[in-house]
Amino acid sequence: MTTENSPSTASTRETAASNMVTRIPRATTDMPVSTVIQSLRGQKFECADAVFVTDAEGQLEGIVRINDLFANSEQKIGEIMEPEHETVGFEDDQEQIAVLAMQLNMIAVPVVDDEKKLIGAVPPEALFKILRAEHMEDLQRLAGIAPHEHGPAVALNAPLFDRFRRRLPWLVFGLFASSIITFVMARFEQSFSANVAVAFFVPALVYIAGAIGTQAVSVAVRGLSAEDVPITGLLQDELVIGMAIGASLGLTSYILVFLFFGNALLSLAVGLAVLIGGTVSAVVGFGLPWAFKRFGFDPALGSGPICTIIQDVASLSIYFIMVSALMI
Repeated sequence: MTTENSPSTASTRETAASNMVTRIPRATTDMPVSTVIQSLRGQKFECADAVFVTDAEGQLEGIVRINDLFANSEQKIGEIMEPEHETVGFEDDQEQIAVLAMQLNMIAVPVVDDEKKLIGAVPPEALFKILRAEHMEDLQRLAGIAPHEHGPAVALNAPLFDRFRRRLPWLVFGLFASSIITFVMARFEQSFSANVAVAFFVPALVYIAGAIGTQAVSVAVRGLSAEDVPITGLLQDELVIGMAIGASLGLTSYILVFLFFGNALLSLAVGLAVLIGGTVSAVVGFGLPWAFKRFGFDPALGSGPICTIIQDVASLSIYFIMVSALMI
């Protein structure tokens, strides 16, 4: 069994190289388990959760978890290893590494070079740090904050102007995009003139659309993190769920509006707007992050300001179309 020092090649942030360690337990397939156990004594490893088994040329053959190692001391290491273990390359993205570890229940992720020779492993503590860093980065993107090049933790302590610069662009985008909403409302000015009560329900419709969209986004993010989950099936489910939620809230809205205002047509317009707008918000909230990822963009960008603007414009447009069709 051998250990190796860290490679001299400079690693870049957010890759396997920046998270891996090289002082790990190693063994070859023909070594007896008792010999491997004996060789562990007196050594200090950076990751000692598993023994990494290689062939004579140093190519990874499998791993043996420590608890399995001590339970099979009479066999050879190659007989108890988990064969054909997944590996990552030196420059692979850290988020993909963490997702791979979760999907395959890996306690440590082996790192190999271009010749498939074992050079190190990403240990469990590094996987936890990766997941936390990626989670914080996604939260910032969801909020419309540009990520810091040195990570989200650094962004929290960055100079005031730097934080201002990273938060302003999406807010400026939202300001200009909100003009679309203003245009939609101005386009249906006649509806307001005919019945001022029409304006009372705009805040509620915007809120409902946003809330339904947020729930759909959470489902989309979960589906995108588990790549073995069929997106098409989830999209169909989300469409059905969105329609069911929209129908439930639409019926409730119809009853409440009718009880307080006594206007059946206004009640119907609000109810139908909630039904259709809720369905659209669910589909947009689920489908937009997936579309962003499909075309090579960060899914979180499609889950934040852009998604909100689309949902708001769609819900208000549907509402005013219903009002115009039923009441004017």
